Amino acid sequence: MVITIGSQKGGAGKSTVAINMALMIASSSTNYKVALVDTDKQRSCVQTLGKNCRENLTVYEVQSKPNRTIMELEEDIVVVDTPPHSHELMHLASAVSNVVIIPLQPSPLDIRAASETVKALTIIKAEVNPDLQCCFLLNRLKAGTILTKELRSTVEKLYPFNVLESSLFDRQLYKQSLITGQSVMEFDKNSPAAQEMAELVVEVLKLVSNK
Repeated sequence: MVITIGSQKGGAGKSTVAINMALMIASSSTNYKVALVDTDKQRSCVQTLGKNCRENLTVYEVQSKPNRTIMELEEDIVVVDTPPHSHELMHLASAVSNVVIIPLQPSPLDIRAASETVKALTIIKAEVNPDLQCCFLLNRLKAGTILTKELRSTVEKLYPFNVLESSLFDRQLYKQSLITGQSVMEFDKNSPAAQEMAELVVEVLKLVSNK
């Protein structure tokens, strides 16, 4: 099972989502062997977890041809963090993925910029990986704002991809936990951040399993 976090827009929160998903899947069951593939030159995943990994989680740094590495991995679940502004790396990772999650912030600029990612993934689905599922993840939402309430319907009208029911809010705990190399669940299992991230993991795993 390969889950890629992809967006051509920088600052969308891809690495935060990838790290938390990989950590939470690994901690949910020792029966899962999990790989976190970092294809970004910024090396956010490697730097965050390089010295603080888990027994059933391995971090791989891959700067080229991630599709080859992904296909060779023996882990049960692979989470891939892709860089912005790189059609090639996202294309290669998506070509061998089951699902691509596109983090999207509640900003008109981010919504418009998503068109480039959608175009690229649409081509991949049509020409390379017809079974690929692509979903938007509403990320860094502001609780109770009108823009947040309108965002889901706006995205669904503009683009052909579904929007996940789970969503993530703008919380300091995401930053605090990453400083210590932990998921939000490990940092504070009773926090709203831990709850919403757990809901995301369950939804994505169910989405892929039901395909």
